[in-house]
Amino acid sequence: MWDINETRGIWYEGAVLSVSAERLWDHTQLRQINPFPPITPHRPLNPESYIDVADRSGNYPELTGLTLLDLLNGHHGDLNENDVALLLRNITGRSTRQWISSVQHHLQQFSMQRAVRNLPTPFLPIDKTSPLCVSGLHCTLVSWLEEHRNEKASKSQWINRISNLTKKGLRSDELCIARFDTINETSGKLFTGNALLKCLNYSHLRISIVPVIDPTAFQLNFSQVTSTTPIKRLKPKLKNGLLTKPKWRDPMLGYWIDEISWNDLFPCEPKWIAFTHRGEPIVTHDRPTGLCENPDIAKRLAASHAQKLLPKFTTKGKWFEYSLTGGENYREWLVTLPYYLPTFQSNHFSHRNILLHVRCDIRDGVEDERVLFLQEVQSDWAQNARRAMQEEDPEIPTPPWLHEWPELALKLMLQHAATLGVDALAWTTSSSQVIRYDGDGAGGLRKLYDQTLPKAANRLLRKHGVRCETIEVYVPTNFTIRPVDNGYEVLDDDGTFLGIATNKQEIRSLIPDGGHELLHSMHGIRLNEKLRRTILNDGFYAWGWGIT
Repeated sequence: MWDINETRGIWYEGAVLSVSAERLWDHTQLRQINPFPPITPHRPLNPESYIDVADRSGNYPELTGLTLLDLLNGHHGDLNENDVALLLRNITGRSTRQWISSVQHHLQQFSMQRAVRNLPTPFLPIDKTSPLCVSGLHCTLVSWLEEHRNEKASKSQWINRISNLTKKGLRSDELCIARFDTINETSGKLFTGNALLKCLNYSHLRISIVPVIDPTAFQLNFSQVTSTTPIKRLKPKLKNGLLTKPKWRDPMLGYWIDEISWNDLFPCEPKWIAFTHRGEPIVTHDRPTGLCENPDIAKRLAASHAQKLLPKFTTKGKWFEYSLTGGENYREWLVTLPYYLPTFQSNHFSHRNILLHVRCDIRDGVEDERVLFLQEVQSDWAQNARRAMQEEDPEIPTPPWLHEWPELALKLMLQHAATLGVDALAWTTSSSQVIRYDGDGAGGLRKLYDQTLPKAANRLLRKHGVRCETIEVYVPTNFTIRPVDNGYEVLDDDGTFLGIATNKQEIRSLIPDGGHELLHSMHGIRLNEKLRRTILNDGFYAWGWGIT
């Protein structure tokens, strides 16, 4: 059977349309937002309703906005009927039927999940009333139409008025990408601003901000059962003639590893079985009885079972080694556009359509300030798109916020900082980045970290009397703190492992004799209580600074 983890789509030679499970995989494996019907064991899981139809006729793959089920039900949208007919013939082939069956199996496996463990707190609250689905992120055109909702004009008059707004602060990028649906020009017909507002559609620009997470290697933590271990569990469900003796247990989720023997005259080699907290043996297609040759195999079966039903994730990310050591709550956040139809795939992460990514942690500043520290901000999509434009290469779709992604990142980070209640937001100077990447792209790094972000901060917060300034944060100098699956490990200057800590106090207790931290100067913005409340209440415009 095909494996959806390896084969997330099928395209056919000579055909325009293909099928894709990329967005489904993003949701089930990477915790991306679910654009499909809920996946639960209480509803029929028709795989065709979770498979996107993609158009590969252009320079890059583009979703059509339709699912395979739509096509099977005769809903073809604007697609060419001959292309649809060819796709429907192709999906009857044996390999595609196998692949669709693997999608169904994947759905069934995912629907078994009862809970998810160790996920970080969301970056920002989801706001379904916001055009972009992000709390505190507004659209200039929406705000302007709300102010003029009772005025009447023809469609052409509205278009002229809106076009003129680009001289007053409406960014041309927003105007170009916003869509007006179902407004038809009729001679002499007048529309209210409210009618136009209802037809304004930003649904393809809905933003999802997700953490970089991976299944932890420590799904379960087995401890050995001794003669003094209290045994309180449901009786294991075994066939007659089998004797069971508990040897290992996971106290958190209640998994047990038992030694199995036979109640007869002829002794046999002992076997091992993993049980759930309900006393049910864990069986697989390869082990229908659940019997294992040794306890390690049984433990792996139990861990695999826990990963399917109660998965536990680690938030250490992928690129923490490219960071200044120290800090707490290290996170890698991806700002994605899952509903945007053109597809871009970054080389650094597996998610589809990553508009930008940030890596950050929280650390101490002077006078015990708590500082949200931005280790790195980057947009592979914008960088690749600009390079493609220079080389006249049409293979990369142009992203929204092509020129404004640093400003968008700063607006989101300020909201995140206000939500966390920290005292400041800081980011590295370009010198730290140049050293980190051995001088590669030094000019671009200096422009982004020392010019673009400080200027954007000053423009954004000028009306509040706040400016970008130097903020000092503590960085270890002769010892290392780095994230691991179950906390933070502390190493001395020679790389000797000193222990694992789960919080700030435990980290302090592991710092070696002579270990110390020094203050490093960074760019930053101080957040007093008034500014935090203003940011949380008012938010920011997604493009630019609003109409002036």
